[in-house]
Amino acid sequence: MSGLFQRFHPKSTRRVILYGFALVALPLIGALIYAAFEVDRLAQQSQSAVHQAAQAIHNSQLLGEQVKAMERAARQYVVLKDENLLRAYHQSHAEFGLTARNLAMMSLGGVYQQRIKHLIEAEEELFRQLGEKGYDSSEALAPRFRELANMVAGIQADSNGLIEHEVALMRRIATDAQQVLFWVTLALVPLTLMTAGIYTLFISRSIHQIEQAIENLGGSGLKRSVKVSGPRDLQHVGDRLEWLRQRLMEVDQEKTRFLRHVSHELKTPLTAMRESAELLRDGVVGPLNSEQTEIVDILRSNTFKLQKLIENLLNFSTTTQTQSPRLTTREVDMQQLIEEVIRDHRPTIKAKAVRLVTQLQPLKIRVDESKIRTVMDNLLSNAVKFTPIGGCIWIRMKQEQDKLMLEVKDNGPGIDPRDRKKIFEAFYQGRRQTDSHIKGSGLGLSIAREYVSAHYGNIEVVDTGRAEGAHLRVVLPLNSAGTVERIVAAGVS
Repeated sequence: MSGLFQRFHPKSTRRVILYGFALVALPLIGALIYAAFEVDRLAQQSQSAVHQAAQAIHNSQLLGEQVKAMERAARQYVVLKDENLLRAYHQSHAEFGLTARNLAMMSLGGVYQQRIKHLIEAEEELFRQLGEKGYDSSEALAPRFRELANMVAGIQADSNGLIEHEVALMRRIATDAQQVLFWVTLALVPLTLMTAGIYTLFISRSIHQIEQAIENLGGSGLKRSVKVSGPRDLQHVGDRLEWLRQRLMEVDQEKTRFLRHVSHELKTPLTAMRESAELLRDGVVGPLNSEQTEIVDILRSNTFKLQKLIENLLNFSTTTQTQSPRLTTREVDMQQLIEEVIRDHRPTIKAKAVRLVTQLQPLKIRVDESKIRTVMDNLLSNAVKFTPIGGCIWIRMKQEQDKLMLEVKDNGPGIDPRDRKKIFEAFYQGRRQTDSHIKGSGLGLSIAREYVSAHYGNIEVVDTGRAEGAHLRVVLPLNSAGTVERIVAAGVS
């Protein structure tokens, strides 16, 4: 069947639907034609049977009247010897013979035909005897005509029984036709359903291929070529989707090259700026007063932010090149990793007078250290950025069953409820922003989600029910690599 559909390529979906309707309706039309033929045949047989039964009854009744007429004429002729009576007898004899022969020519069964034959022979014998030797008295004729009357009465009884026989025959024929129609209908129902199912599968397969192609284009399946089978108009849609896929791949490659070049070009002057700021802070060009030291600290802090933005661009460029980031896992002390990330952000935290509260359990887990460090770094960087001066940041890590729970919370402007589903998309900027001189790239949370997903984990916005502060939670499976170790009992730092 699939080979047939591969050779069968109608030009349009409309034509396929019309063909499908025709094939589905064809068995039903055949059943209707067969039913009409059976009804017509039954009607013709019923009409023929009724006509034949009516003719048999009429002729048998006519035979009885003709026997009486012959008896009356014969007995009167024997008494009166009137030639007119003899001619009347001969005429009744001729009519009797014609009626009997008409009955004999009808298809009324062997017993019925045999009765008519005996009746004709008995009447002919009586006619011959009456013509050859005659009878002395009318009483001598009475037994012979009584015998004929009894034979005619038997034929009349058979004629009446013929009606019942024909009715039973019609009933049997109707029952047979009904059974045949029932089995034909019973056979056509699955055939019709199968035909409809095949055509539905033929159409839905093309639609499913188009849906799958669109999902791949909207996701990360640009490397899968688009091929749609089916009607030619749907094949044309598949060709256009394939062209769109190739164009998206070209645009994606151009975007990746652009990010690489821009990131590389920015890192060189930024490195010089950071080194210069460090030299100024170390007093290489002379001691600095308090105001100059504050300006140098601001310069160092902003160069650090710019470096994080550039690193996010590079990480995003690397992530988008592959469907899933490649992991290099080893056993990592998560408490130590978080403390190192906090130490990197300590100058900025101190400059904004932010109070940091941590609640960490010493845990070891097998992960890609650099990527989990990037996740924690991006979360803490966002928290420091959005926390107001003198604000507070909470970091908590604990184990719940077979999962590691890492939460970062601040008391900044928070995340607008309309942004919660989009906040992890690349380059998306939330509605609530700070007055920072350096605007974020919108890549930090997107990269964090990619890295967490690569570890079969999850990152989400926790709904606290309050408008202030952002609360993000990272969930990592402890048993993903089969190596997790609780070092000491829960502790608070």
